[in-house]
Amino acid sequence: MKKNIAFSIAGLAAIPLGVYFAFTSNSENQTDAITSKEDASSLEMTAPVKYIATNEERMTAQKDIGEISDELTLIMRMVEMSLQKVNIEGDKFTSDSTGRIQMTKGNIYYIKQQADSIDISRNTKNGTFSYESIINRWLEGNFDNITDEVEFLLSLTSRPYGKYDGGEVTEKTRIEEQDYIQQFFEQNN
Repeated sequence: MKKNIAFSIAGLAAIPLGVYFAFTSNSENQTDAITSKEDASSLEMTAPVKYIATNEERMTAQKDIGEISDELTLIMRMVEMSLQKVNIEGDKFTSDSTGRIQMTKGNIYYIKQQADSIDISRNTKNGTFSYESIINRWLEGNFDNITDEVEFLLSLTSRPYGKYDGGEVTEKTRIEEQDYIQQFFEQNN
C-alpha cells in the first residue's frame, strides 16, 4: 500500500514536470522555427534577382551600343551610360559628340554579356570595383556608389594609369536625370 501511495505521489509530481518540459521544449522549437523562417525570408529578400533581357531589348541594345570588342570600349560604354546618372565637370563629356547610352536594364544586360566575352587586363580587381560587380549593382537598380564607380572607370583610362584627376563627378538629381533623358532619348520616364 505504501508503494502505491509513493507511486501516486511520484506520478502526480511527474505530470506537472512533464507538462512544463513539453511546453518549454515546444516553445524553444517554435522559436527556432520562427527564427529559421525569418532567416529564410531574409535570404529570399537579399538573393539577387537575375535579369534576362528580352530579344527585343537585346536587338535594341546591340544597335544602340554596338559591338564591344576590347576593354577600353567596355569602359567608355559604361561611362557613356553612366552620364545619365552623373555630371562630369569639364569639356570632354559635355559636348554633343559624346556618346550617350540610356541606362536601361536591356542595355546594362547587353554590356554584361559583352564584358564576359572580352579579355580583361586593366581592371584585375575582384570585389567592389570589378566590372561584374558594378554591372550587377546597376542591374539591381543600385546606384548608391555611382560617382565612385565612374571615377574608378575613368581612372582606368587616365595617365598615369589608375589615377583619375579629371573633373569632379557628381550625382545628378532626379530632375536633372529626367531632363537628360528627355534631351538625349526623347522619352518621358
